[in-house]
Amino acid sequence: MEAHMSVKVLFFGSIADRLGKRECSLDTDKAMTVSDLVAAVGCSDFEPLLLAVNREQISDMGLLVQDGDEVALMPPFSGG
Repeated sequence: MEAHMSVKVLFFGSIADRLGKRECSLDTDKAMTVSDLVAAVGCSDFEPLLLAVNREQISDMGLLVQDGDEVALMPPFSGG
């Protein structure tokens, strides 16, 4: 049996605007990768997408999220 876990998900920029929220909590009883999480919060069709887990930018969508993690979903940004 998998342990229950809760992950805080933050949305930024156009992603937050499109979803109509800046954050949510995702609760699950099964192991979940970042890719699974992106699908679960309805962001699979957002391309490209920048991701951070616990304020560290990641590129590995296969990374397993852990209980208490904070995952941020951001649109690409540019500027100078």
